[in-house]
Amino acid sequence: MELYTMRYVLAVAEHEKFSLAAQACHVGQPALSQQISRLEKELGISLFTRNSRGAVLTEAGREFVLRAREIVQRADALQAEMALFAGLRRGTLNLGIITSLQCIDFGGLLSAFCGSFPEISVNIVQDGTHRLLEMLVERKLDAAFLNRPMSGLPAGVDFIRLGEDVYSLAVPALHPLAKRGLVSLKELSGEHFIFHQTGQVASELCLAACREAGFEPNIVCRSASPTTGLYMVQGGLGVALLPSEEFQARRLDRVVELKLKERIVKEVGVVRRKDTVSPLVDTMVRFAAEWAGQRTYMNISTSLGQ
Repeated sequence: MELYTMRYVLAVAEHEKFSLAAQACHVGQPALSQQISRLEKELGISLFTRNSRGAVLTEAGREFVLRAREIVQRADALQAEMALFAGLRRGTLNLGIITSLQCIDFGGLLSAFCGSFPEISVNIVQDGTHRLLEMLVERKLDAAFLNRPMSGLPAGVDFIRLGEDVYSLAVPALHPLAKRGLVSLKELSGEHFIFHQTGQVASELCLAACREAGFEPNIVCRSASPTTGLYMVQGGLGVALLPSEEFQARRLDRVVELKLKERIVKEVGVVRRKDTVSPLVDTMVRFAAEWAGQRTYMNISTSLGQ
């Protein structure tokens, strides 16, 4: 049983088509199919049910994929560790990210990381916090940059806090509250809200804050993108609870940011599995923590200078 054959099986499990798996593995489809068939014959079981639409894992196949992911990741970690002994840092990191990471300047962080470690390649997967945590537990990701969920973290996962998003209220410039500067959530019970998507941590936090203020928000629209939410406010569709970082990144005409008396705070950090033994993951997590620490110091220094 070869590692490359395990990678072929994992690719088919992910893409559910032999043709797409072959493209992802940069190998011809006949060769990939032949190797998997040979493995199935060797094991005496079928890993996939083939049909005209693609390939679906059998019960045995699901168990094989679960174990194979762990074996392949440990093999990659071993290779990376041996590279460190040779004075090299090379390999591939599979990172998950959420949409809004302005508070830690993730773009700058990743650019600086890749500049410092040019031999490490990075594969980015973007999704919501809960789905990224699932992928981390399933060993489809090495680490993920996301929000701390209100429901808590899965067992076996570490969260390293890097920053936070403090929420403000976005209102159209002609809104009766626009000149207030500071408002209470209790004043917003009659408003039309543009909300985050169901299942996003931001949605859970804002919904809990509204309920704590004594009302159920009248949600007229949902969007996974804070930027899209801002544009909807600009168009007059309603008001939106958004990270204050979003207002700094995109200042739109006819949109006013109002501070909230009640603090809605979303913690942002990087997560990893506790059983991960990988110098590449260690390097990324350590770099991210140092980056966040430097940004905090710079922000404090700027505030004191003002």
